[in-house]
Amino acid sequence: MNMFEYLKDITDLAPFVGTKPFCGLRFNPIKLEKRVFERIAPCELTPCTFYSCGYRIHDDSCGTYPLHMAGGYYIQEPSAMSAITALQVEPFDTVLDMCAAPGSKSTAIAAHCDVLVSNEINPKRVMSLISNIERMGVSNAIVTNSDSRVIAQNFEGYFDKVLVDSPCSGEGMFRRHPQIIENWSAELVEMCARRSSNILKNAARTVKQGGRLVYSTCTYNLEENEMVILDFLRNNPDFELTDTGIPDCEKGFLGLDKASRIFIKNGGEGHFVCAMRRTGAHTCKSKVQYFKVSDKTDFLSEVLCAPLKFYKNHDFGIIEHQGVKYAVHKKLPLPQGVRIMRAGVRLGCYTSKTFKPDHHLFMAARPSSFETLETDEKSACAFLNGQPLNVSSQLKGYVAVTYNGLTMGFGKASGAVLKNHYPHGLRTL
Repeated sequence: MNMFEYLKDITDLAPFVGTKPFCGLRFNPIKLEKRVFERIAPCELTPCTFYSCGYRIHDDSCGTYPLHMAGGYYIQEPSAMSAITALQVEPFDTVLDMCAAPGSKSTAIAAHCDVLVSNEINPKRVMSLISNIERMGVSNAIVTNSDSRVIAQNFEGYFDKVLVDSPCSGEGMFRRHPQIIENWSAELVEMCARRSSNILKNAARTVKQGGRLVYSTCTYNLEENEMVILDFLRNNPDFELTDTGIPDCEKGFLGLDKASRIFIKNGGEGHFVCAMRRTGAHTCKSKVQYFKVSDKTDFLSEVLCAPLKFYKNHDFGIIEHQGVKYAVHKKLPLPQGVRIMRAGVRLGCYTSKTFKPDHHLFMAARPSSFETLETDEKSACAFLNGQPLNVSSQLKGYVAVTYNGLTMGFGKASGAVLKNHYPHGLRTL
């Protein structure tokens, strides 16, 4: 049995084989306001109802534009944005994104919450997560690389909101990645369903009383969606279904009317989203520790021309790990037994007596914290390609290179030339 036959009672996908998939993006409220983005966006935008910061676009070719590389927006398929809406993040929330790579949802959540734990079990995929955390200017997150069971042990009853965007068979990606049709099998669906059930079980342990748990996939089948939820609710009576708040979608099957399904006819490639609330008494059982930070930031004076400020003005301190200094939100947890890949903002390190700043520092801080060099599109592309730039002879030291007021990276000015410090691994233009 092929994928289309397996799903025929849920949706008829055969007419859509070989057709163009939907494309979308969401602007980054960490770095700019909606009205500003709409004025400077490099492509035609149509508002997307699935998420307030989202838009539909004609194609995703704008993924290499300077504004994108500066973290002004994130390319994301429209229906995938719906899970962010369902999570209903509030400004003082502490949030867990359990399956976070490559960061499409984490970088959106970070713009709305106080503290984010962004976890990814795959050590290769976690590097793409960190790269997007940096590009989007996220400063209030800790990136971890651990199994969901380990996360549950360290954060039992700790989070206000938890998202499980579970790894799945990817049926909703078949137009963008046709190989999914060939690689699909009923055995793959069963394996993904078992894995999702286990992740969801562990994630539920981290939700505090009254907290919200959202489960989502980009599949259509019942096994990975409604059946996972029904099994979870049978085994976790202290959770109840609640409305997702997602507009323009269909109801779930098997009696799960409060769950949401998005089909191609709804304007998305395919998503299932279910929101639940913890009703039973459940207090934080884990003794979560926090980073011991120093308030001494004098060492940054040689890099900055103004006090260091992050976009959300977090109350932060400084830590040092293996010779590298980080700016860490004072509420950022320090879990034991969890592999931490990034905590807060990587500031840089000393080489001899000279402080060498990091790319993340410039991407996360307000441009007003630095000397800046505003570029036009031609110069911005040259910078992103790793080329040096001609500058005023009066400009000296480390300089933030901006495009439309957003920082793309930095260089070091000396003798009317800006030596390029844009990371080699990002030079793709």
